[in-house]
Amino acid sequence: MMFRKPIFVRLRAFPGSKRPALLALGGMLMMVLLVLLAFIRPSGSQAKATWIWETTVIEQHPGEVLAFARKQGVDTLFLQIGGGVGKESYRSFIRAAAKAGIQVHALSGHPDWALREHRNEAEEFLKWVVDYNREARAEERFTGVQLDVEPYLLDRWQTDQEAVVEQWMEGVRAWTEEARYNELAIGAAVPFWLDQIDHPSGTLKLPLGNWMVDQFDYLAIMAYRDVAGRIYEISKRTLNEADRQNKRVWVGVEVGESREGPGISFHKQPLASLNREMKGLEELGRKHNSFAGIAVHSYEAWHSKLSGP
Repeated sequence: MMFRKPIFVRLRAFPGSKRPALLALGGMLMMVLLVLLAFIRPSGSQAKATWIWETTVIEQHPGEVLAFARKQGVDTLFLQIGGGVGKESYRSFIRAAAKAGIQVHALSGHPDWALREHRNEAEEFLKWVVDYNREARAEERFTGVQLDVEPYLLDRWQTDQEAVVEQWMEGVRAWTEEARYNELAIGAAVPFWLDQIDHPSGTLKLPLGNWMVDQFDYLAIMAYRDVAGRIYEISKRTLNEADRQNKRVWVGVEVGESREGPGISFHKQPLASLNREMKGLEELGRKHNSFAGIAVHSYEAWHSKLSGP
């Protein structure tokens, strides 16, 4: 949230000019009030985040993106890196976002990155962000990075899950160490069901979800359901663990079309249902100190839904 310093204007009164002067003063004060209101989140509203996958939108429609974010109470953007977008465009967009009180996290990932033979691709992404931040001014830097590495989408997950998990964990250790060495916040998008997997560690039975909470600065849970109570229930264990570890958790909701069947996305639900369930989820999430807010997947789907008939 960002507030601008109030402007106080002294108008010199001339004979017979008091009324125009007062009207001018009232108009200027009203303008200042409107500017302040544009940056104040509605009372009781929780911060939100969203994922942006079509990177070129920050070159083509940067003002529209930021106006949408402000209107919806979004203060964090997970922006995919790529699409041929140049560094100057990132600098310009992040600078404008910072003025609006919005943080930008660099986003990238691929299921293959969990495997040893592709780990260098994640390291190259991190190096790009570190180098970018080093060259940029303070107001042009990414606040952090988010890794979207989903190895359970690989065929090898079905045939050799334990080996894939071991390699994934090796990568996470390396990536988080590199990020912290460079004073860069690092998070990850993860499915809600990771706590159902015990990570391979001999006799120690530690849920993989808890281990991920420990490794990252924050998690964004893909808790894709279309009812607030169900979203909260499948997120609660991670939120509890993050409470214990003093970490942050974004709880994700899906607005785009889903192939996973009914009950997953708000894509076909009325806008009123989306708003009602998000409000209910905020109320449930506030039980946890770790609750960062709702992360809506994705900007493109959300914007389309709000712009539609």
